[in-house]
Amino acid sequence: MRFSFCLAMLLSCAVSVAAEFPTFKTQEIDPHAGNVCYAVTSADVNGDGKLDVVVVTEDAVLWFANPKWEKHTIIKNATERDNVCIQAHDIDGDGQVDFALGAAWQPSNTKSGGTLQWLKRQEDTNAPWKVMPIGAEPTLHRIRWANVRGDGKKQLVVAPLQGRETKGPNWGEGNGVRVLVYSVPENPEKSPWTSEVAADSLHTIHNLQAVDFDNDGLDEIVLAAWEGVFVLDRGSDGHWTKTQLGTGNQDAKPNKGSSEVKVGRLADGRRYIATIEPWHGFQVVVYTPPKTGQGLWDRRVIDEPVQWGHAVWCSDLDGDGDEELIIGQRDKSNDPKRTPQGPGVFVYDPKPRSTPLAFTRHVIEDGGVGCEDAISADLDADGRPDIVACGRSTHNVRIYWNRKAN
Repeated sequence: MRFSFCLAMLLSCAVSVAAEFPTFKTQEIDPHAGNVCYAVTSADVNGDGKLDVVVVTEDAVLWFANPKWEKHTIIKNATERDNVCIQAHDIDGDGQVDFALGAAWQPSNTKSGGTLQWLKRQEDTNAPWKVMPIGAEPTLHRIRWANVRGDGKKQLVVAPLQGRETKGPNWGEGNGVRVLVYSVPENPEKSPWTSEVAADSLHTIHNLQAVDFDNDGLDEIVLAAWEGVFVLDRGSDGHWTKTQLGTGNQDAKPNKGSSEVKVGRLADGRRYIATIEPWHGFQVVVYTPPKTGQGLWDRRVIDEPVQWGHAVWCSDLDGDGDEELIIGQRDKSNDPKRTPQGPGVFVYDPKPRSTPLAFTRHVIEDGGVGCEDAISADLDADGRPDIVACGRSTHNVRIYWNRKAN
């Protein structure tokens, strides 16, 4: 009995040490990538087996080569301003990464604009990449690659911000946002890209994630909208269904609903959905499955006020099996009593076995990056995911290296 007790204590201590929250070392790889750094992602651009950092600005797409982070230009002044979103995928099947890019970002123009294209590399590695048109949709804002059809290929999911010809301040009225799913043709350079509509009744869809939400081997689309949090699922017959998961913040004015969204997973098998609420909002919100197993997920505000939350990511930063919640704040707080003031990057660490699910907040960056977008990826292949953030007001790109706790 004494031996068993000592062993249990040792195991408990080991788990505690393993779950100790890491420290983060800041490296600025570009102090001024553009007037606005709209989006950041990671991809092995040069095929050397290392993840590079890719950044979208108002007039350019840039990549920074791992490990010295030399800056290279993919395109410059080759699309209608502003570039706004990007996703990596081998579109033409040549074994090298390409990019889908959303441009002509005109958030107040709900009648025209919004271009979709793919960027194809040239044989001359120093030449600008070729811009190949795919389609167009007003206020095109977010794109994701997803396996929704189960045909061995990924499709490109496209979400505009607003419905056609809608107007503020009540963006919840009028036409809904057309969520489009494009299939890559056999010859993507010469053949048209066909699309289908996954949904068209929701409003102000600010972000979305492609994830196998119901464990059926195919991706579903989890999205944040004026009306709340929803999941879109494509049936084997091609019919799309829409299921509401969360209410969003419907009490705020003038903006409502949810703004950013990611699905997080815990070591014990539980899931949570993380959002910023309302649209461009001030609350960090977590949804957990309903206790009854049916109906809307339980909503809980875990932090407020953040000033214009604008990035959400989930990643196991400390190696304990729980995915932490990474939040980017875009502006400095208007609340003089708020600590941290921001703008910056914050991490919310799930408390083990907490019910309801609770979090401990850690400040990664306070004031150095007006976070427009953020991702987490293991850039140095040490088994510890790092964080990359790009700034709007600060114009910069920073890596936060995940290091063992002091």
